[in-house]
Amino acid sequence: KNLTKLSDKELRLMRRDIGMIFQHFNLLMQKTVLDNVCFPMKITGVKGAKAKERAMELLRTVGLEDKANAYPAQLSGGQKQRVAIARAIVNEPAILLADEPTSALDVTIQKQVVEEMLLMREEYGTAMIVVTHNIGVVEKMADKVLVLKNGKVREYGKTAQILTAPEDPYTKELMSSVPRLKRTGTGNGGR
Repeated sequence: KNLTKLSDKELRLMRRDIGMIFQHFNLLMQKTVLDNVCFPMKITGVKGAKAKERAMELLRTVGLEDKANAYPAQLSGGQKQRVAIARAIVNEPAILLADEPTSALDVTIQKQVVEEMLLMREEYGTAMIVVTHNIGVVEKMADKVLVLKNGKVREYGKTAQILTAPEDPYTKELMSSVPRLKRTGTGNGGR
């Protein structure tokens, strides 16, 4: 759907089907972890015990059930990112947009975040669009890759093809500057 053609009401309804993980978490610092995850449900009219039950289910999924009453300032970067993931999927969006979901995280936490996102995709069938400069994340998560330069599409195709035999000169240069990684997964997104 062309979102620019929708009325304000249609756009509000469409946004319910889209979750977003921001690069810098965008958690509400004055709210607890539980309240942060409940917030999108509050906006859509889900309140009280039902919202808390759903939020706690997702906090269990991302391994943060014990942090429900903590505030963002009390969390590590990886924990904040996992709260952001739970908040982004609490309304079971059809599409998840993730802007550099692993940036500024150490390698161990990056792996945990990627695993959480893969689990979410598997569990909820959520299609994901991930913006990243991390080729390891691309290898682990993507079925398809779109390479951009200055806002222009340079190459688009299956992950294995783009990573191992790119056709575009810019993509070739980009891939040649990345240490060769062993393919650990086939990526099964692209929904």
